[in-house]
Amino acid sequence: MKTLSIIPLLLMASLVFGQRSNTAFDMDANDLHRFSRQDFIENNLTEIAAYSYYVNKKGKLKNDSLLLYRQQFDLAKNKLFGLNVSTVYQSHGPSFLTWDEYETYFNNNGQVVKDISRPKDIEKKVEDGFTGYKIMTNEIEYEYDNLNREIKQICKRIDQSYSISNGTKDTLLYLHSIYSPRIDEYIYNSDNQKIKWYHTVDSTRYLKTKSYNPDKDPNAVRCAYCDSKYLHAEWKYDSDKKLIESVSYTTENRIHTKRNYFYDTQQRLVRQIDSTGWYITTIKPYCELITTFDYSDTGKIVTKISNTGERSASSIPKIVSYYDTEDRLIKRCYNDEKTEDCTTHSFFYDNKKLIKEETTLSNGDVLLTEYDYNQRGLLKEERIRRNQKLTRLIRYYYK
Repeated sequence: MKTLSIIPLLLMASLVFGQRSNTAFDMDANDLHRFSRQDFIENNLTEIAAYSYYVNKKGKLKNDSLLLYRQQFDLAKNKLFGLNVSTVYQSHGPSFLTWDEYETYFNNNGQVVKDISRPKDIEKKVEDGFTGYKIMTNEIEYEYDNLNREIKQICKRIDQSYSISNGTKDTLLYLHSIYSPRIDEYIYNSDNQKIKWYHTVDSTRYLKTKSYNPDKDPNAVRCAYCDSKYLHAEWKYDSDKKLIESVSYTTENRIHTKRNYFYDTQQRLVRQIDSTGWYITTIKPYCELITTFDYSDTGKIVTKISNTGERSASSIPKIVSYYDTEDRLIKRCYNDEKTEDCTTHSFFYDNKKLIKEETTLSNGDVLLTEYDYNQRGLLKEERIRRNQKLTRLIRYYYK
């Protein structure tokens, strides 16, 4: 294979892969029904696909459809793989959908040992007789101890930059790097309760390719943002094994936030106090949020009262949430000094299967989601309506 000069390729990469000014700032996976490894095994499935069908402004269904995701299961390799969809929100411009290819590997206990994802569509750029593209792969590895407790997680991004000669059609991998791995490690007590969480941000490392030798580059290992291993969070329990305090720390080993928990005589959580500002040397720590839990025969009421002062991120003084005996949210109210904005939720079942959810907004609009199942009891269709008008339809297909 022809060896190409790395200098023009590096210049080209900076042009091709520089971030745009309206780069997506938020990624939000669509709220779709997901299937686990166990779902595939119990139902003897190998593939599940979800399609969204277009609905016009009048609520009429069109024949066109859009693949939202495809999940496949390989029992021999003990892995799930396929396509996932995400919604990308931009600071300037409309939102749009993107698809990622993913693989999830499991051990014999059904625990995830590795997650891999990469974009399905790769952006390519032609410049100076070469076609350049970059593949960014996100990879998470999980480690467990002999008690099947997660003790370590390594999250990293693997970047591979390629160039294709428009003349010879040769493909060259000219840059290969592992970008700032994040390492999380967990410690447990004798009661199998998590008590400490350590966090590390490691260096970015450039690996050897045919056109690049890291041994000759003093910057082959570099660190724009690294953190040595530090205590990120810890949890404390009482003699009844109830969580009484959780604490998070800064990279300088200062307390960042605290959360304290209080229980009644029945060992039910009744009060939670969140405080922050411990790391700020110029002011005293302050209460950020107080949450209370009230229980009855019909469910529980959770009330959150926020400190809406100058340093607080919350602008809503009070949020009251109502749950039924199955711990399902049935009503939520947002309160300020003058108004109350409430949303109610209702659930309807047939033979223990959810067939309808209804949400009434504070403005009177009614959102309705209906669920249909096939003869095997698997979800077949979701219909979403707003004030009785169909706005979305999703169908699920199985193999």
